[in-house]
Amino acid sequence: MVVPDHCRARYRTAAQIKVSGAIGNLRDGAQITAHGVATRLLAWPGTGFQTEAVHVVTVQPNEQSEHWCYDLAEDALLCHSGHPEVLLRGAWVGMAPGDLAYVPPGRERAIRNTTDTMAILVNQITPPQIDLYIDHGLYNADMGVFNYDSAHKATTNAVPSQMAGDGRFSYQDTSPEVRAWNLSVEDVRRDGALFNVYRGTPYSGIGLPMRLVLWPGAGSRTSGFNFAYGADGVEDVIHKHPVADECLVIWAGRGRFYMGDRWVEVEAGDAVLAPCGVAHGHVSVGPALFGGFASPPQLDLVIPDRGVYRDGRFVTTTTTTELTVDI
Repeated sequence: MVVPDHCRARYRTAAQIKVSGAIGNLRDGAQITAHGVATRLLAWPGTGFQTEAVHVVTVQPNEQSEHWCYDLAEDALLCHSGHPEVLLRGAWVGMAPGDLAYVPPGRERAIRNTTDTMAILVNQITPPQIDLYIDHGLYNADMGVFNYDSAHKATTNAVPSQMAGDGRFSYQDTSPEVRAWNLSVEDVRRDGALFNVYRGTPYSGIGLPMRLVLWPGAGSRTSGFNFAYGADGVEDVIHKHPVADECLVIWAGRGRFYMGDRWVEVEAGDAVLAPCGVAHGHVSVGPALFGGFASPPQLDLVIPDRGVYRDGRFVTTTTTTELTVDI
């Protein structure tokens, strides 16, 4: 299945994506080194995003990143494949595909791979940590502006990686001492936690079974991740977010993404880049797993559901449950 070139983020400018979106892919995007490890830029200011960045991080066997800490930005690190470890709550914690580590501002983090198999993580940073792009000529610190020409050239000419398309996710409850469902919301917000994509707060506000995995009701401030299952022909409501950027990835299976003003056929590894105000949606072709990184919290989705948001406050006592799928 081939996404038409005129829909691909590789060939669209940031200005075009801001208006009508684009289809990216986990294998594609400009390449940089961030914190000492290879990083591919999927959704970031160079592709029209302003409230979040989504990077694909590759950690080779026996490789370790630098330790880093942000005073402002939050990190959400989703294990796509392999078995890396993340420095979380002051200790190294093992991850499996489907695990999602949340690290709040002010807390040190790092990743390493002690196995003999490559590990891949999808990293959401909110807000974008723009100093990561300086050394690669993508951001001019003296002028305080992005170099969109350099960003577009780096994206158009990037060599796609050979990573597997499917995220072979599974439910995990290892390391119970750092699992979000065993900690208070206040504890998660202060020191971080380990989540899993299959466990979260049930929500069906856009027409299909999904879980709010990482959201303020679970302890984050600006980071957000939701996860959904769609049987053949299941379609969510085409929608747009008035203040949030979203990067919606199809993790397994096939489907169609609505992008701005058209439907595009997609498969595992493809992502619809939908900056603030860009219409997007999904329909499954056969069973499919998909989920989105979004920032800031999508109040337009949760305000109608008084079970998760009421009178200006998130409901933090909502029970989390596993998402049952058949794929």
